[in-house]
Amino acid sequence: MNEFSELMRSCLENSSAITFKPYAIVSGKKITPDRHAERVNLKKSLIHLTFEYDALFKEDFFISQGEGELTAERSIRNLSGRTLELTELGLELGGITFDADAPDDYFYHVENPRIYSRMGIKIDLKRTQEMAQASEFDTLAGNRWADPGVVSDRIGASPYQPFPAILLSNYHRHRGVVHGTLSQRVFFHNYLVQHDADGIRLDVLSSFKGVSHLDFKVGAVLKDAWYLGTVDCADELQKIFVRYVAALRKKLPPMYGATGINRHSLVWGSWNDGIYRDITQKKLLKTAEFLADHFPTVQWMQVDDGYAALATDKTSAHGLGMPYEGEAGVAKDKFPAGLKDFTDKVRQTGLKPAVWIGGALPDVVPLAKDHPEWFVDYSYRTPNRRVLDVSKPEVREYMCRALDYFLVESGFCGVKQDFWSYVFEDSHSLLAYHECSGYQWREWWLKEIRKRIPADGYLQTGCDIVMANPFLGEFFTNYRYGIDIGSGNWEHVKTNFLWGTACFALQVGDLIVPNSDSVGLFPGLSDTEAMLCINYCLISRSMVEIAGWLYNEPQDNPRFKILRKAVCCPNNGQDVYFAGHRYRETDDAPAVWYLKSAHFSLLEDNPRLPLRTVALFNTQDCPQTIGFSFAELGLTTGTYLLSDIWNNEAVTVERDAFAVEMPPHSSRLFAVNRYAAEYPQVLDGNIKIVQVGGGNDELILHLAHRGEFEFRLDRKPMSYKFNGKPIVLTVTAVGAGYVVSGTLTEAGIVEFKF
Repeated sequence: MNEFSELMRSCLENSSAITFKPYAIVSGKKITPDRHAERVNLKKSLIHLTFEYDALFKEDFFISQGEGELTAERSIRNLSGRTLELTELGLELGGITFDADAPDDYFYHVENPRIYSRMGIKIDLKRTQEMAQASEFDTLAGNRWADPGVVSDRIGASPYQPFPAILLSNYHRHRGVVHGTLSQRVFFHNYLVQHDADGIRLDVLSSFKGVSHLDFKVGAVLKDAWYLGTVDCADELQKIFVRYVAALRKKLPPMYGATGINRHSLVWGSWNDGIYRDITQKKLLKTAEFLADHFPTVQWMQVDDGYAALATDKTSAHGLGMPYEGEAGVAKDKFPAGLKDFTDKVRQTGLKPAVWIGGALPDVVPLAKDHPEWFVDYSYRTPNRRVLDVSKPEVREYMCRALDYFLVESGFCGVKQDFWSYVFEDSHSLLAYHECSGYQWREWWLKEIRKRIPADGYLQTGCDIVMANPFLGEFFTNYRYGIDIGSGNWEHVKTNFLWGTACFALQVGDLIVPNSDSVGLFPGLSDTEAMLCINYCLISRSMVEIAGWLYNEPQDNPRFKILRKAVCCPNNGQDVYFAGHRYRETDDAPAVWYLKSAHFSLLEDNPRLPLRTVALFNTQDCPQTIGFSFAELGLTTGTYLLSDIWNNEAVTVERDAFAVEMPPHSSRLFAVNRYAAEYPQVLDGNIKIVQVGGGNDELILHLAHRGEFEFRLDRKPMSYKFNGKPIVLTVTAVGAGYVVSGTLTEAGIVEFKF
């Protein structure tokens, strides 16, 4: 393979003698090729490698070279004349070096903070259970920080649906090597990495979810695809996987996650803010009517766990098993006329009904008692719950009937699919039959859900918590990346902060929307901690869900006013940036996050609006001085006005940097405008601006919603109109600007003259 070796060396410039050794594990035994051939098209940088394995099967690699990167398609055909027990395929890449101290070689994978609360991990470090942030099983969130079996030598093999790529680098070098997945139809990639005499050896393992092996039938062909490339910015968290993601985008199918379904609107969910299962149709409909009148960006009402007659603390997560009981399974004290009556009435308010469906069933429910043979043994993680064995035809038939009950007969048109992924994503052997991998059954199940909801209906993941796997966007519109924050638990909030950092750094929110659980009034958090949670969900553009019996709250409650403003203009999936963050030097989340837009508009780099929205976070238990330079925000040198978004304070900054002392568990959110521009500017607002224009003495704002509004302007308006007619507004001088407030009866255009 001389030509291929040269191609590898030219691609991975930091290594001089890359070795490429495919192998397979059949019936638990490693076998290597006994023959190979190489065909080369140097003009188009294409190489076809063929390997034969002792008359068992034939394998093809079709490899194409870009600048500093390779993409490969791998296929394997069974020629043995019998069904083989294919455990996995392997590929050994050896001789990777970084011309630096080998003990400082490390790997970065999105799983790292999820399992170990760490970012980079040295290659020679033996990972143990003691490194993991273990906790007791969280009965509300349905997960642990580090579940049994996830701490192992294998990287990327957890059930947490991680972003499917790995970085190898050295703490003293900018250069790194990235391997990433380009297909998840059958295989998933996981890795073994170690030092040997020639440098770093990376074993790329193409394995199967849910089964110990695949029944590889005579004449069958299995296909895999992956990416291998270099980066020159391995020290910059948000740039590590940029080239891989660019290659991945060319391979992905049409994505529901790329649509606007969960981008610019919110879902009200009945679980958080301490509600849990304490729901009734009467309270839900009151909430729906209130949301329709006061929260124009909320379009969905999602009924979470609690609609089943057996939904008690002991029988939580009863969703998918409830239809087995027929109408007797519905809690009639909560929904007297059934779920279809409820969904019809939700639609009458202007909202759309959605439902939570739990996939793991309590062991005491009728379905589990009547059909114990329908379930896999998942007691190592969920000892009191049962998980359906999707490999059995009779189980699949029931699962489809259950979907029909919820999504056809009951009229729900959006789904939160919770506790769903275990047999599809777990790397242990669970399923009874081995003709398909967990990923193949995953595709089947998600297609069945999609058949039953409208094209603009949302499909949201719950547990297992997803770590930004973009392949899920083919069916899902948003993914939960963090644990429940419910009524407010500071340790959960802080944990979500770190996990979110790994997900948002990838900037794949345009492929599938990240979901931070929910915003609400956070009764379990102090004012300072609740404000941090709001600022975090806002700046990360992951504000998919809202919670709480809001109709029952006094509207002069300061948290209520903050919440309405925070959700005035969702732009979920928008890229968020970190200023001055060095992930190699700390395992803490970034302290400074920013957007290239105002929080109340989708318009970026508009000179009449804030050029940046900046959040500062102190997640530590002691005071911290936190700040940034304008260069770190991508802004030129100059004088800027920083307006605090939650009060009327503003500060003019003539220097190149800004810093502020912050108490523990606190945050600040600023809008950044040019100071003393020649044209009027909006400094802050609480209603969505769709367009903005005007001359040097006027400001024209196209507003998306009716209702109460408030803007802070940098100068005092002398007159104003709405849709061409005079309107009564209140103008108040505050600090560095003027607050203009009023009420609109419809969406329209406000014109200010100065």
